Amino acid sequence: MGHALKIENDEKHLAVITPRLRLVALDDELAHLQRDDARAFFKALGAQYEVAWPPELQDGRFGEAEAQMLRLRPDNRGWYGWIFLMALYPNAPLRAVGAGRFFGPPDARGTLEIEYAMLPSFREQGLATEAVTGLVDWAFEQDGVHKIIARTLRHLYAPRRVLEKAGFEDYPPARFPDPDNPVIYYVRNKA
Repeated sequence: MGHALKIENDEKHLAVITPRLRLVALDDELAHLQRDDARAFFKALGAQYEVAWPPELQDGRFGEAEAQMLRLRPDNRGWYGWIFLMALYPNAPLRAVGAGRFFGPPDARGTLEIEYAMLPSFREQGLATEAVTGLVDWAFEQDGVHKIIARTLRHLYAPRRVLEKAGFEDYPPARFPDPDNPVIYYVRNKA
């Protein structure tokens, strides 16, 4: 939204560069390292080891499935996990500040689902909005992507605000909440 998207795609990593972040797509190797050898994972990313890794809500539910999908279809790099990296000051080592993912390539209608999580010490700095915006902008540059959805719990106002600032709209509108469903959905259509 409003900034030129810089993409680095080489033999080593697919990365989206935003003003403060380097968003790196997991590939088969990184997905397996993240699951099996945290120190080697951070070394492969060129980042400082993070004791508090992974962020909350990134509990490994999809780790094995993602690793298998990326092993079978390496061309799907970018449609699963991403790691958000940041240097805290010029020439500082990179730090992993959060993670996000799409739940696979776009479906037949061109729809994706996205989620994200930040380490607690990197929240409330606009980094989540920047990361989500970067991933959404990257996705919309790919062929066949027309709509991205996200969901969060109704009572979690900070994640809702991140999605709104990243251009998502509530759907169905949150102003008509379903009292029996604590989940709220957001959508962003390709412009």
